[in-house]
Amino acid sequence: MVSEFLDAYRNRHELAEGWKKEGRKICGFFCNYVPEEIISAAGAIPVRIRGGTENVEIADAHLPTFCCSYIRSVLDLALRGRYSYLDGVVFPKSCDMTRVLPGIWKRNVLTPFQYMLPVPGKDTDEAVGFLTYELDRFREALAAEFGGDVGDEALRKSIKTYNENRALVGDVYKLALSNAPPLSGSDMFGILMSGQIMPKEQHNVMLRKLLDNPPAPQGGSNGKVRLMIVGNTFETADLLLVMEECGAQVVIDDVDTGTRYYETLVDESLDPLRGLAVRYLRKTPCPCKHPTERRLERILALASEYRVKGVVLLNQKYCDSHLYDRPWIESKLKENGLQVLFVEHSDIGWVGGKFKTMVEAFMEMVG
Repeated sequence: MVSEFLDAYRNRHELAEGWKKEGRKICGFFCNYVPEEIISAAGAIPVRIRGGTENVEIADAHLPTFCCSYIRSVLDLALRGRYSYLDGVVFPKSCDMTRVLPGIWKRNVLTPFQYMLPVPGKDTDEAVGFLTYELDRFREALAAEFGGDVGDEALRKSIKTYNENRALVGDVYKLALSNAPPLSGSDMFGILMSGQIMPKEQHNVMLRKLLDNPPAPQGGSNGKVRLMIVGNTFETADLLLVMEECGAQVVIDDVDTGTRYYETLVDESLDPLRGLAVRYLRKTPCPCKHPTERRLERILALASEYRVKGVVLLNQKYCDSHLYDRPWIESKLKENGLQVLFVEHSDIGWVGGKFKTMVEAFMEMVG
């Protein structure tokens, strides 16, 4: 059952192409600040645009090599036609690279529908009001493009489905609270990533089946060291597999494709658009948003709840947002008694041997 999640993520392009042949509309999005609920209500399937591990060649004509490796990889895949099945793509106003990409994409990739969604940097009442207005414009643009019913009733139905998904994933995370978690960190990677490239209704069915019949506990802790990973995106489970080979058990995360994506339900008692604005602005912020202190508080709370002994800070190379936060986050974690390993990595040209040596040394220190 667990392998089905990772297989779905690995075959995400083929799945999307199959939905396209069935006449479904596919709308890609960047970052977890895009309210997918509105895209889904409009009748399109939201899929998170991901990169790869292949060498970048074509994108280097448009972006310097010292830019975010994730964005470079995504652009390279798009220029090669890998994302030709997209009927639309949404860029939120988040990090600098995500703001730069729309201009390049518009001139060179030619996806039929392209939308830049303004997202405030703060979570004040004024910011919530502004985003509510912008989400109404977004709703109108999606309805005009995809022809779906994006009225309040359709939005409420979509919000309910997404809230169910978040709650189910939360229940899967809680399995790691036991002394012998039935799922490894690499198992969780497939579960988390698959939910971002398929309809949430389908992911919910898979999650319920998993929770109804979870894998058997692995029989005691087996001397594994409970760790937390903190940082941003990575493309494959290889990082986690290496950590597991070294005796680590990744039980929780603060990652933009992990808890920061799935946490925080939309308040269904509010007007749908306002509820979405509140949720997306007031969930735990990514480093490109404020206030940063709330993210640190949550990291420490999760580390305590899941009884971790160390934290691995995983930062994509050249990700300025995460690198800016790193010294402060690391110092605060150490002040709270947590051992920290900082790793600057890149999905492109990643060298597993070097990383393994770092993790082995860290395991000796933590153990």
